[in-house]
Amino acid sequence: MQITVNGEKIEDAALERERETARREHADWTEAQVNERAREAIVEWALIRQEAVQFAPEPPADEVEAEFTKLTESHGGKTEFFRRYNLTGRDEQRIRADLAQQLRVTRFLADLSRNVPAPDEAAVAAFFAAHAAEFAEPEQRHVAHIVRHPRSQEEADKAFAEMLAVRQRLLAGEKLLEVAAKESECHDSSPDLGFFPRGQMVPEFEVVAFSLNLGEISPIFQTQFGFHIATVLECKAARPKTLDECRAEIGERLHHDLKNDSIGHWVDAKKSVAKIVVVDDDKPKA
Repeated sequence: MQITVNGEKIEDAALERERETARREHADWTEAQVNERAREAIVEWALIRQEAVQFAPEPPADEVEAEFTKLTESHGGKTEFFRRYNLTGRDEQRIRADLAQQLRVTRFLADLSRNVPAPDEAAVAAFFAAHAAEFAEPEQRHVAHIVRHPRSQEEADKAFAEMLAVRQRLLAGEKLLEVAAKESECHDSSPDLGFFPRGQMVPEFEVVAFSLNLGEISPIFQTQFGFHIATVLECKAARPKTLDECRAEIGERLHHDLKNDSIGHWVDAKKSVAKIVVVDDDKPKA
C-alpha cells in the first residue's frame, strides 16, 4: 500500500508502525481492518503534521535539548540509548528533528483546541453517577519486609537459617523496621514499602501481604527476589470515592475528550478537501 497526502509520500515504515499499533490494540481484527485503521491514522497524522509545520513556530533549541535529554535518560542515558537501538552519531540529528516536529505538533494541537470549553458541573456529575465504580479506592496494605538475596544453593541454605533466627527475634517483640536496618539486603530500596493495592507486587508477595492480619509476622516465603519476612503496618479498606474527590479528575478527562472531538472534527474537514491518493493492489484510489 502506498499513500500520498497533499503530495507527500508516506514512508512504508510509518505505515507499518501504524499497522503494528492497530494489531496490538485490536488483536481480534482481520488484516483488512488493520490496514484500514492504519491508513486512516497515517492520513490523519499527516494532515496534522503538515498544518503544524506550516503554522506552528519552530521550538526553541533548549526545548528540543530538554526533550532529547528526557528521551535518553529514560533509557539509561545517551550511551545506553544509542547502544540499545544500534544508533550512531549520524542518527542524532534525525532524532532531534523528530523531537522538534513532535513539539510543533503538540503545540499546534494545543492551540487548535485551546478554546474548547471545559465540561459543566452537570456533565461531571452525570459521568460520576454512571462510572462511580471506576473511582472506588481499592483495599491497600502498608507493608514492611526483610529480604535476603542468595545467589547459590549454599547461600540459600545459609540465608534461610539466618532468616529463621531473625523471625524468632520478631516474634519475641523486636520491631521489624529496626531489625531490617541491620538484617535486610534491600540496599537499593527501603524495607518500608508503603501502601499499595493488589496488582503492584509479584504474586507470591501479594498473596502473603493481603493474607496477614495487622501486625502479624509472616512465615519465611520466597519470591524471584529471594527470601522474605513481611508484616502489615497499616490497612486501608476499599471505599467508594465522593464526587468532590473525583471532580477535578473527571473534569480533566472530559475536557480532554472534548478537545479530541474538536480536533477530530477539524481533521474530518481537512480530509474532505485534501488530495489523498492510496495505491493498493496496483489500483489507485482517491
